[in-house]
Amino acid sequence: MKAFTALRSLNGATLIESLVVLSILSLLLHFALFEYKPFLAKSRLESNMQTVKRALQFTRLKAQTNDAYVTFCALKHNRCNKAIWHKSLTVFVDKGELGVFESGDTKLMEIEAISKFDMLTYPRHAVTFSPAGMPMGLGNGTFIYCPEHNKASLKGLAISVSPIGRVRLIDTDKCQTDN
Repeated sequence: MKAFTALRSLNGATLIESLVVLSILSLLLHFALFEYKPFLAKSRLESNMQTVKRALQFTRLKAQTNDAYVTFCALKHNRCNKAIWHKSLTVFVDKGELGVFESGDTKLMEIEAISKFDMLTYPRHAVTFSPAGMPMGLGNGTFIYCPEHNKASLKGLAISVSPIGRVRLIDTDKCQTDN
């Protein structure tokens, strides 16, 4: 009988014991992933908005140093389009018609599209800085980035572009909906 108990202890865990351990692990992973998803969305939000802020600052700096008009926008058929700010964004020296990427223009930078779960909006077609570093058009505007925009459960970030060309990152509640 002693040999039988010693042999059983060498065989390892039973099927029931293994299933119990796997069940407990799956529950722990489920709760960990449930808490991890908002963390990822917040991380994506901060990272992408810092990228947009740096691109705007780069655009202004290049306008001043190149003594030229420099545009930052989302291009569709080589024209700036305000409906697709969440797609790929481009910074280019705008030598011809403002807001149109033509053959004489020089592309300086391109930023990849944001996550399909998020949304980036801006009320104008483009941000074009003059050689003096001032934005062209009707003064300032505000970029709004909403993570997980379909759920509208997380707060967003906004980038405000002032009439003198300053770029400021601020929190916003514009992503929230009243349910």
